[in-house]
Amino acid sequence: MQEMFEEIIQYLRGVWLKKRYIVIVSWLVCICGWIFVAIMPDQYTAEARVYADTRSILKPLLRGLAVEVDPSKELQLMVKTLLSRSNLEIIARNVDANVRAKNSAEYEAIIKNLENNINISSGGRENLYVISYQGEDPVYTKNVVQAALNVFVENTLSEQRIDTDNASQIIATQITEYESRLKNDEAKLADFKRKYQGFLPGSDSGYYAQLEKNKAALESARLALNEAITKSKSISRQLRKEEQSAHSAVLRGKTDYDDRINSLQQRLDDLLFRYTERHPDVIETRNQLADLQALRKKQLDTYTVEDALANDPVYQDLKRSYSESESDVASLKVRVDNYQDKITELQKDLDKVPGVEAQLTSLTRNYNITKEKYEQLLSRKESARISQSVGNSADDIKFRIIDPPRVPEKPSGPMRPLWFSAVLLVGVGAGIGLSFLLSQISPVVSSTNQLLNLTGFSTYGVVSATHVSGISTWEKRKTKLFILSNVLLILLFATIVAISVVPSIQDSLI
Repeated sequence: MQEMFEEIIQYLRGVWLKKRYIVIVSWLVCICGWIFVAIMPDQYTAEARVYADTRSILKPLLRGLAVEVDPSKELQLMVKTLLSRSNLEIIARNVDANVRAKNSAEYEAIIKNLENNINISSGGRENLYVISYQGEDPVYTKNVVQAALNVFVENTLSEQRIDTDNASQIIATQITEYESRLKNDEAKLADFKRKYQGFLPGSDSGYYAQLEKNKAALESARLALNEAITKSKSISRQLRKEEQSAHSAVLRGKTDYDDRINSLQQRLDDLLFRYTERHPDVIETRNQLADLQALRKKQLDTYTVEDALANDPVYQDLKRSYSESESDVASLKVRVDNYQDKITELQKDLDKVPGVEAQLTSLTRNYNITKEKYEQLLSRKESARISQSVGNSADDIKFRIIDPPRVPEKPSGPMRPLWFSAVLLVGVGAGIGLSFLLSQISPVVSSTNQLLNLTGFSTYGVVSATHVSGISTWEKRKTKLFILSNVLLILLFATIVAISVVPSIQDSLI
């Protein structure tokens, strides 16, 4: 640490020995710099404060009906794009930049100047903005701020209407496209349903519904057939019984007159019990009985089993029932075969069903997506129409000019005291730097330790400067001149700063 401190002391001694260069460089740099700062043109700043009110009473009333646009985001976008090329050209035309510029290079320089010096910033609260511009001409400065303010307000309001119009046109184009696609999807779906009507799921005419329906009908027909066959067999057994009864009756000689003969015989017995043989009733009864017996005898001579069955009403009823049952059996057999053929035919197309269902699902999905998008576009079109109507009658953003731009009376820059101080620091620093550089280029031994480090020999004594030699007097004179020049430089700096700060001193000098 001691060695480092001594090395710093040696550097300072070297700079002190070259202190005349500090004075020379400081005066040259400061005088030139102060003159340059003094002749710098005055800068004037004009500004305007504007408040953007994004609250609208129509918002809660139109929520869900019109397109909800966040005006704050639109406002932020316009703040960011205020200094775009197109807006800067509008501002330049409004301040007659094309008249001020003699050629395209000067025009580009004016555009660049506007881009660098126009500033829009937040004014300390939400939606409060400050637009400012700094220039050499106070009137021109005010006009630039006014033009920038007009562009900011007009672009923000017109942008909302342009966005709504563009959105309406885009939505109308999309509606036309989706309407055409919807019609095509509907036609494809209808043609597919007509072509594969018997294979479509989810309906009474669907493939599986038809298959199950035919299977159920087949089971019902089979059950009815079995019942008809059972009934036919039962009637057949009854017919055989009736035929056997008729055969037995023929063998026993039983005829249709037997019951009547038995009845007349009983009546004759009753009459004989009460009357004689000559009684008319007895005679009449005997005659009738004889006639019936003759008829019975005649019938017995020609009577067969077929005749017995033909005269049997029960047999005839059973025969009619048997014929009907046989007809039913035949009809049901045809029905069973028909249902069986249908089921067989349907089962042949079983492999087609998954493919048909997959195609139907795909067509239905595409149709539903297109329909949903089409309905959404119709809803958005109505919202855009309402938004456009609202936009034509009211603005989402209302501007209030808090402070309009005014012609600045006093210059706002440059900050000459700050520049004068910077020039002073640069001048002194440049002088010290040059002295240090020269002390390193042509070093001078200023201490015994430095001589020891350079030569390696110890120093046994030091000869001091005397008044007789004049060296001491010359060194003191140089020190006084150095101090005096620095004091004069500081006094000159203070005078220049005072003149630049106090306007009254400037006026008196003028």
